[in-house]
Amino acid sequence: MKIYYKILILLISIVGAGELAAQPQATLSIDTNAILIGDQVNLTLAYNGPAGYQVQWPVIGDTIISEIEILGKSAIDTVYSEDQNNILLRQTIQITSFDSGYFAIPPFRFNWIKPGDSTTHFTETDAQLLQVSNPPVDLQADIKDIKDPLRAPFTFREALPWIIGFVAFAAIGFFVFYYLKKRKKAEPIFKVASKPKLPPHRIALDALESLRYKKLWQNGHIKEYHTELTDIIREYIHGRFQVHAMEFTSDEIMEAINATSTNEQAKSKLRATLMLADLVKFAKEQPLPLEHDASLNNAIDFVKETMYTGPQNGSEVTLANSMQTTLEDTKENNTENSPVENDIPGLKQDKEGKDVQ
Repeated sequence: MKIYYKILILLISIVGAGELAAQPQATLSIDTNAILIGDQVNLTLAYNGPAGYQVQWPVIGDTIISEIEILGKSAIDTVYSEDQNNILLRQTIQITSFDSGYFAIPPFRFNWIKPGDSTTHFTETDAQLLQVSNPPVDLQADIKDIKDPLRAPFTFREALPWIIGFVAFAAIGFFVFYYLKKRKKAEPIFKVASKPKLPPHRIALDALESLRYKKLWQNGHIKEYHTELTDIIREYIHGRFQVHAMEFTSDEIMEAINATSTNEQAKSKLRATLMLADLVKFAKEQPLPLEHDASLNNAIDFVKETMYTGPQNGSEVTLANSMQTTLEDTKENNTENSPVENDIPGLKQDKEGKDVQ
């Protein structure tokens, strides 16, 4: 009978030990229990229990007790057992104290709940004792001066406001100087990018097409039509051949064009356009409708046959400029009579080379 009792007691002990091992456990360890005032020491909180349990970590503020301050806390570290059935949670807490004496670190309470059970259970750590001592003082030693405060290193964050201020001050100074300089020269502060200049032939062709759509001669504005037509051609000759055609008579324009490498067909079309315009403006000629269109088409053909398609011939420019200089010198030497007169009755030219009636 005694043997049965012993076996029963042994079975109860084994079952109880298994149940105890399955219960969550909390521990608190400290690096050392004795420090000097102001020293720092680490506490380690740990929880070990089944992985499926819901655990509530203790809430820790800035102090444990009024004499023990918390300097920092690490994140909670999680470690699973090899069979993934148990979990170990750990957190390191750095503490210090500025009072001397013996201070008790109270237990930390962990609440936990089993799966499928709404009852809240808890487990606590053991209390710890911390001894805080004053630093040893030699009362026989000489009195020493108080040490100067330690100089903290000058960081980039501290220098950043000064750098920003210096850059802003320099930028404002440069802008004021730039503004005063531009204002003194009466120049715009900000230059607007100019559009690329169109070539002379593109400007002339666009203007001639625009003139066609105005339908001036169809509405009775014959003189205005031929005046605008010749002005477009004069502007084109000025841009293409560097000849001041706006100041020249028709004959002077033809003399300047003859000094270039323009083909005879283009010269003939230009001559016809200029001659018809002079007849309209000074002889009050009334051309036929076909002559109006032919004059415009001759102008377009002249532009297309002489338009700039590559590097301009240097000798052509020199010859045209020489011709222009000769004509200008002739005007200066003949102040009373015009240098060239058209064969059109009633047509005269002034000293500046412009046609007048």
